[in-house]
Amino acid sequence: MPKIGRNDLCPCGSGKKYKKCCMDKDKQLMAKQIVRNPVNRFITYEEVNELSTDEIILMLRKFGIPFKQETFLKDIEKFYSAEDLTENWFHHYTVTARGRDEDFPWMAAWILWERLAPPKKLSMEQMGDLIDKGFEYVDENDSTSACDTWLTVWEGIKDRIEPEFQNLDYLDKHYKGSFFIKNFCQDLETELHNAGMDEPVYFEKRIKYCRDFCNYFPKENELIVHNMRRAIAESYAKLGQYEKAESEFEKLVQDFPNNPWGYIGWGDLFFFEQKKDYAKAQDLYEKGLAIAKDQMDSDAIKERLDELKEER
Repeated sequence: MPKIGRNDLCPCGSGKKYKKCCMDKDKQLMAKQIVRNPVNRFITYEEVNELSTDEIILMLRKFGIPFKQETFLKDIEKFYSAEDLTENWFHHYTVTARGRDEDFPWMAAWILWERLAPPKKLSMEQMGDLIDKGFEYVDENDSTSACDTWLTVWEGIKDRIEPEFQNLDYLDKHYKGSFFIKNFCQDLETELHNAGMDEPVYFEKRIKYCRDFCNYFPKENELIVHNMRRAIAESYAKLGQYEKAESEFEKLVQDFPNNPWGYIGWGDLFFFEQKKDYAKAQDLYEKGLAIAKDQMDSDAIKERLDELKEER
């Protein structure tokens, strides 16, 4: 089967050109694996990574790309991925890489980005790899390593934040070829909780992360912002800082009066944590039940009230 050209129609049937549709997803799947056939049809990340930086640059020039490190470092400030940077090369230069070498410029941009860019200036490809690595740690029940890995991604994301945009939509447009940033941000919050159960310092990291998120993206989806703020309050409780936890919950229910989970979390503070006050927990659960519209929310509160009766 012949290789699909970057300007051919995408085989998925979308009607778009391959380079504007599925090409980046397909390349992500094959770029970092060595094809098992005796002769690889596509050049791989590993092959290019074996070359020295000077050798990679010479190859780029051979293929018609007048690489200059100064220009490259300026380009990585503008582009979010090696894929996009490579597209710019193909647009501005007569790139002669063909056949098996057609992917060389992308692999080269990816690897040179890793080698030459400042540590926090991560490409989409690097972030995607780190996110995948984090999930490997999650599968191994190593939450602290997962969080350490994902917090590196978060630092890279913060480096790309533009203050005029106050939700994640603009970043999602840049990164959705590799990962969904809203899912990642919520996964990181959850895993910081899990890590905190092993090492309490991660509850402190969770507080900082969630505060940063809310400060950077105040107009993000209301449910996500609510969950981040509830996570802050819960983390204070886990650290035994109950006054701060109560203060956060009080502000949370004031700002989100129609979300029962503020009251649920607040009630949990007096039921499940060391600061027991069953009467106060019941009062807060009942306030949450009064505003709950979703059956699952109501059931969650009723289950707590039933457990509370058994304890009293």
